[in-house]
Amino acid sequence: MIKYSGKKRVKCLLNNVLEIKKLTKSFGEQLVLDNVSLSLKKGMIYGLLGANGAGKTTIIKSIFDFVKPDSGEISLFNEKMPQSVEQFKKIGSIIETPVFYENMTVKENLLLHCDYMGEQFKNNIDRVLKDVGLFNEKEKMINQLSLGMKQRLGIGRALLNEPELLILDEPINGLDPEGIIDFRNLILTINQTYGTTVLISSHILIEVFKIVDRIGIVAKGKLIKEVSKKDLEEMDLDIEEYYLSLVKGGVSV
Repeated sequence: MIKYSGKKRVKCLLNNVLEIKKLTKSFGEQLVLDNVSLSLKKGMIYGLLGANGAGKTTIIKSIFDFVKPDSGEISLFNEKMPQSVEQFKKIGSIIETPVFYENMTVKENLLLHCDYMGEQFKNNIDRVLKDVGLFNEKEKMINQLSLGMKQRLGIGRALLNEPELLILDEPINGLDPEGIIDFRNLILTINQTYGTTVLISSHILIEVFKIVDRIGIVAKGKLIKEVSKKDLEEMDLDIEEYYLSLVKGGVSV
């Protein structure tokens, strides 16, 4: 089982670590985000759920300023976009498929990441490699790793800087069942022990629902529903049936 062993951090008093208001984005004539608003409170695990192409990745890329919204507002740690470099250093992330330098080793890739995130985080390399089960592969070239190993390495890289906010776009793609269980345990451990706020986007409803506090369902660029896990459990609703009832225009729940 993976165990996160980073340093404990004094809890921040901010109510919302991330706040998105009325975000809209079009590519040409295609509307990909339609008036999206959501917020993440400190210490929350939030699941952004939807099919491929629903708009989840565009929301996440907007947070990092990789995509320029047509309208709307994004705030991180109570600072409106555009963010300072120092604010972004409080975030760990995987966006789509993690990319590495193929002609470098696992350890060299992580050392390079620390060059711009902070030299002090080089001391975390061995720990995070143990956490994600890749310590014995640290001298291997990236092109020697399987897809699942690369995904694990992406998670490890995202944890190097002991982030206050962890943003993961489809993080369990390519992981085998054991890797998915380890991932779930890791996210729960860092959240419960260190108060790390987590945003996970995924189309794999059941696995993400196991660890979230709250979900937002995205379809055709719209955030069509937000609901807490507790409320769904109290209503004894199956997450897949609930999801389909909303995106297919079935019974309103």
